[in-house]
Amino acid sequence: MDKNKIITIEKKDNKERKKHIRNKILVNLITGIRSLGTIAIIPIFVNEGTLITALASIGFFLTDFIDGLLARKLHVQSFFGSLLDGLSDKAFGIVCLILLSTLNPIFLIIIGVELGILAVNYNSIQRGNNAKSSMAGKVKTFFLAATIVGSFFAYSVPSLKNIVDYVNISSLNTLAKINPQVLSTILAIPSIGAGLYVLKDYGKKATTQDEKKLEEEKDTKKTINLSLKEINEKRKELIAKKEKLGKYKSKQEILHALFDTDFYLEHKDDEIMKLILK
Repeated sequence: MDKNKIITIEKKDNKERKKHIRNKILVNLITGIRSLGTIAIIPIFVNEGTLITALASIGFFLTDFIDGLLARKLHVQSFFGSLLDGLSDKAFGIVCLILLSTLNPIFLIIIGVELGILAVNYNSIQRGNNAKSSMAGKVKTFFLAATIVGSFFAYSVPSLKNIVDYVNISSLNTLAKINPQVLSTILAIPSIGAGLYVLKDYGKKATTQDEKKLEEEKDTKKTINLSLKEINEKRKELIAKKEKLGKYKSKQEILHALFDTDFYLEHKDDEIMKLILK
């Protein structure tokens, strides 16, 4: 091959690689905005009130939609991005719920459900399972976002009164007359129901994965009617497999597993421990 052509191909590959890295940084920065929102929403609530908090929370929740859309469109998905996204969602949601619980204690129930989901997923990961978000989890997150934003607006009725009167939509005027505590309670009910369903769903998912692994372990232990030679060979095979699984990946391999898009797409449904074990 012509030397100049090789150089041109290499330059093109380097350009594409740099573009891929820039896109990945961009998407993770958008997710990071939501992480910063976890801290920023507190002074916004304390100093600016519920109306500005409602508007700010819309912006922070939109980053969840934008980062996921861009990650798929730009083909920059990664385990790091997925973990950062999940943790940012959970942290921002819980902080908002804590703020709302100062206005209406019913939000303490949603906090309890969210912490329950977190505990189930954490224990599942500890057992080596995959705790990837399900479709039910994504629907629950939508309900939660709608509940949080709607409840902040419910306590902003005095600030919105002039706008509601100007628009003169009967349904809005009716909502404006409802006690904000009653309205926020009505808004909280769907999130409680969705959260309890997801808690049950994730628990069932973890149990299914545990049972699958147990069946696989039973299959490896079936040595009935094997000759002594076959038993020894099977034993050596199992020991070699155990040693291989017990070795940690190098720092470079772990970084590759965390940030490489192709690795994520190939292993996103695998056990989480495969990120750090060979």
